[in-house]
Amino acid sequence: SSYYANYGLGLLFMIYVSNQWSRYIINYLYAVSYNDDDDEANYISIKSACDLTTAEYGLLTGYGFSATFVVTGLFMGRAADTSNRKNIITAGCLIWNVALMGMGMSSDFVELLVLRLTLGFGQAFSNPASYSMIADLFPPEMRPTANGQFASGMYIGGGLASVSMDIATGIGWRSTCFVCSIFGGATAVILFATMKEPTRMNAPVKKASGEEEEEKLSTADSFKIIFGTRKVAILIGAASIRFMGGYAIAGYLPYMYSAVFDDYETIYAYLNAYVVAFGGFCSSIAGGWVTSKWVVTQPKANYYVPAIGCLLGCPFITICCLSSNFYVSMLCGLFLEYLVAECWFGPYMSALQSSLPPRVRGLGISVMMFSATFFGSLMSYAIGEWYDGCCDGSGAYIRYIVLYAVLGTYLTSAAGFYWASTIDDEPVATESKPLLSDEP
Repeated sequence: SSYYANYGLGLLFMIYVSNQWSRYIINYLYAVSYNDDDDEANYISIKSACDLTTAEYGLLTGYGFSATFVVTGLFMGRAADTSNRKNIITAGCLIWNVALMGMGMSSDFVELLVLRLTLGFGQAFSNPASYSMIADLFPPEMRPTANGQFASGMYIGGGLASVSMDIATGIGWRSTCFVCSIFGGATAVILFATMKEPTRMNAPVKKASGEEEEEKLSTADSFKIIFGTRKVAILIGAASIRFMGGYAIAGYLPYMYSAVFDDYETIYAYLNAYVVAFGGFCSSIAGGWVTSKWVVTQPKANYYVPAIGCLLGCPFITICCLSSNFYVSMLCGLFLEYLVAECWFGPYMSALQSSLPPRVRGLGISVMMFSATFFGSLMSYAIGEWYDGCCDGSGAYIRYIVLYAVLGTYLTSAAGFYWASTIDDEPVATESKPLLSDEP
């Protein structure tokens, strides 16, 4: 029924909120301010309690997470095509929240590194199986809205991670980790206890007596299908480039604001939480809703909306990076950039889902996430090298580096999304009727 499909989407949304909250909580717990002679420093700051250096923190937030995340994601994508997805998501959610609980008990860098790698391993279970389930719960014309609603959990989770900086000053950074992990663990238990595995649209059809059963795809054959489909390859490439822009914003705008607007550090922490949570959430929801309406009359809407979002984001990221007024930069620049540019992911996922044969959907989504994470991390590294090599440590130049990086990736990815829209659809397996449909 429609109620059950939406209930399942709501649970997957809460899982994704937990995913993003627990992933980015360390960024804000590390940023908690303290005095070296403050007796409460170890209580409120993970940096003080675990004696972390900047290099160690960089490893924890970078390859200390992605090393397990990107590799495991490929295996979990294949598992999402062949195994019970509800169980995959539940297991992954429990793993990453147990790891977060362990982080709250850590006392040094090595312990945190092991647990962050474990957290990345668990989080790799989630997205391929979640998007695969959504594709089986909703028909193609409703997937942009469903995908957009699910993707909005990224911004709510990011906002909760930002608020965790303030929570840590009240109950301590360890208890903040425990609160986040309890929330995620409870959501996993509810998902496992109340939701059934949706019927796959690519479920094998029983053949008449004497006919051969449909042959199962090997992993190698699945990869051949994914990379042999030109539209899918272009969509994965365009998304990877778009993620590079997102990594530039997430990784270096905080430093830009700290360097350029150093008198607004405290205000920035809370205003940024509002910008990310509210702006990103509204954009994600609106992008899915608009696409679901538009696709009725324009079948290419799933491609056009991501391209339009990238183009609309360009003038606002320019205001964000170049304005000399803090509030103009944040509210007229960054907030509006989030409001128009973050509409892209739900429609994009619908385009990717529709372009992939149902039997390789989970693996295809994993390949996209692997590529996006790899190239996004590469962008972070490249900006760091660019800054260290050309700017002589001057914080004033970081705004120009971020601007050029974002404009270049946004414009290139917009062209990629449009290019994908010009390629004729290749035949894919017929999909059976999803749980939620407008048909009787």
